[in-house]
Parts: sequence; structure tokens; C-alpha cells
Amino acid sequence: MMRSLGKLALTFGVLALLTAPAHAQGGRGFGPGGGPFMLMAPNVQKELKLSDDQIGKVQETVRGIMEKHQDDMEALRDASNEERPAKARVLRKTLNDEVKKELALSTEQSKRFDQISLQSMGLQAFFEPTVLEKLDLTADQKSKVREIGEAAREANRGAFNKDASEEERTEARKKMVASQRENMSKVHALLTDDQKKAWKDLIGDRVEINVPARRPNNGPARNSWRTCHEMR
Repeated sequence: MMRSLGKLALTFGVLALLTAPAHAQGGRGFGPGGGPFMLMAPNVQKELKLSDDQIGKVQETVRGIMEKHQDDMEALRDASNEERPAKARVLRKTLNDEVKKELALSTEQSKRFDQISLQSMGLQAFFEPTVLEKLDLTADQKSKVREIGEAAREANRGAFNKDASEEERTEARKKMVASQRENMSKVHALLTDDQKKAWKDLIGDRVEINVPARRPNNGPARNSWRTCHEMR
């Protein structure tokens, strides 16, 4: 039986660990950036110029791939902090490659998928091997990016209290989105002109990834759309 979109979102929550950078503290608090679930967003489907046939296959394809690798994601959850970044990178690539193959993305669609996937990772993207290679970040730049990331985690610690009201959660998400944008601006300011150009080439035009919100049982959808950054 086809899982509901809400249940699929919960399953994808395990994938949050996939974006943990090497400097993560305790392996907690990471968002779903860089994964197949972003294909559930209609505006991403439009950006990739998916055909009607491809769009019709998205939910079933993503669900199938996530279920196929459920054990891998659980194993990643249990991995040590030292092992997790490398394993996460491999698994994320596997998931992305499989979804691109299953949906038969063209070369152009695949390239744009990779760009948007990288965008969705936020600060964590700056610890990806491809980004490190293309930008050729200095040791000082890496250190400052790490400091920005650690400060952001401290600032957002406990932002989503399980007992918080929906209004409080909405406000917390707004603050987190604003913080994410501010931190990305700080990192961008660290880059040289050549590095900024290389980063632009890696991510292409910006896309606000609007992922469908989870629908409560027998109730209306909450916050009809949430950006990928709000889900961090």
C-alpha cells in the first residue's frame, strides 16, 4: 500500500543524518538537504522540467528507494561520529544516483538536480569534497566556516521543543530560516571573487525548495509548504 506523504516525510527524517559534516557535534540536528525527497516539491519538479510521466513516478520512486535503503539509514544512525560523514556521503550519492536513474533524468536534468541538492545542504555543502576541490578553501576559511556552523547549532539548540505550540514552532522555523540565510551570507563573504564564481557554477540559480508539510491524521495540512531550510 502506498504510504501517505506524511509518513514518507517521517521516513525521510532518518536521512537527516546524511548531511552531517565532519565537525558535527553528536550527529544530531541535521536537515534533509541533498536527498531525493526534494523531488516531492512541485517547484523543484518544474525547475527540473520533469515530464508528466516523470512527475507521476516521483512519489512511488522516492518511497521505494527510501524503503530499499532503510537498513542502510538505520546503520548510519548507529555509526560513530568519525565514521558517519564518509558513510553518509556514500549513501547520499547512492540514493541520488538511484532516483535519477529510476526517473530517467536527462543529462541536463541530472546536472540541475545536483545543483539544487547542493543548495539544499546549506553550510554543510562547504564540507563536501566536490565543493572543497572546486573552491580550494584555505585552512583559515574552513576554520571560519566551522565556527559559523557551530555557532548556528548553539543558537538553534532546543528551538523545536516537542511541547511547543504550532505557533511557536512556526516562529522558530522563521527564525531558523533567517539565521540560515545570515550564516550563508557570512560564509559567502569569506570567499574570493574566483571562489564566488566557482560556487555559483556549482549551485546555479537559487531555488526555494517548497516541500509539502506533513498532514495530521484526520486534519488539515499544517503550514501547507515548508522550505528545506525550515526543516533543518
